[in-house]
Amino acid sequence: MRILPAAVALCLTTHLAGSLFASDPTIVSALKAKGGEITETGGEATGLTFKDCKGLTEADYAQIRKLDHLKMLSYGMGVDDAGLRALAGLPALEQLSTNGMTASDEGVRALAACKALRSIAFFHPGKSFTGSGLAALSALPSLDRLTVAGSSEFADEGMAAVAQITHLKEFRTWHSGATVEGVKNLKALKELKSLTIGQRLANKPPVTLSDDTVAALAEIPSVEMLSLQEARLTLPALSKLKQLPNLKRLTLDGIDLPEPQIAELRQQLPKVDVKWTAPNDAAKKRIESLFGAH
Repeated sequence: MRILPAAVALCLTTHLAGSLFASDPTIVSALKAKGGEITETGGEATGLTFKDCKGLTEADYAQIRKLDHLKMLSYGMGVDDAGLRALAGLPALEQLSTNGMTASDEGVRALAACKALRSIAFFHPGKSFTGSGLAALSALPSLDRLTVAGSSEFADEGMAAVAQITHLKEFRTWHSGATVEGVKNLKALKELKSLTIGQRLANKPPVTLSDDTVAALAEIPSVEMLSLQEARLTLPALSKLKQLPNLKRLTLDGIDLPEPQIAELRQQLPKVDVKWTAPNDAAKKRIESLFGAH
C-alpha cells in the first residue's frame, strides 16, 4: 500500500473537510437570489446582510438557520418574530443588527439561545417592541454591546430591562421614549465602560437627557467614555462628572451650552478629552420644544 507524504495527506484531509463542512452552495445561492449579501471566509458563510426582509418567508429563515458558521447578520426592513426565532441556537453568531424590524419583545427573547452573541443593535424597531424582552438577554454570557435607537415605544420599561444585563460594557440609546427615571436604572450596570444617551424622540416633555440625567450618570463610576446628545445642559450639572474616576472622553454632541463654559468645563475635567459641537438647526428646534426658549 502506498503511503502519501505527510504534506499531501494534510492537504487532502483539509480539502475533504472543506467539502464536508463548507456552507451548502444551494443555500447560499437561494439567499443571494432573495437579495442577501454574503461574506464567505474559507468557504463558509460568515456574514449575511438583507437590506429588505419583507419578502423573506419562514422557509428562507430556516435556510439561514443552517449557516452554522455565521458570525455577523444584518437585517433590514421587516424582519419579524419568525426571523428572530429562526436564529435561536446559531452557534457562531456574534453580531446582530436590525433596522426597521417588526419583531416583538417575544421574538427578541428567543435570541437568548444564541450563546455566542456579543453585539446587538436595534435601529427603528416597530411598535411591538418595548424593550421588555431584553431582560432575557442577561443569559448571554458574552453580550457586552447593545444599541436601541429610534423608538418612542422603547421607554422606561425597556431601560429597566437593559439594566438587568449587568455585564454590559457598552450601551447606546437615542431618540427613544425614555425619561430621566428610566436612565437612572443604568446605575445597575457595574461593568459599563461606554455610554451614549441621546434625547427623546418626541418634541415635547418629559425629556430623556437633562441636568438631572447627568447627575444620575455621575453615579456610574465604571464609565470611561460618555456621549451626550441634543440637550440644554448647564455647567454646574456637567461639573458633577468629576465624580467619575475613570472618565477619559466626554462628547457633547448638539449640546446647548455657551462656548466659554466649555473652556471652563475642560479646566474642571483636566484628564478628560472634552469634545463639543453646537446644536444644528434641527437640534435647536428639538431643544427649544423640550426646554423652552432661552
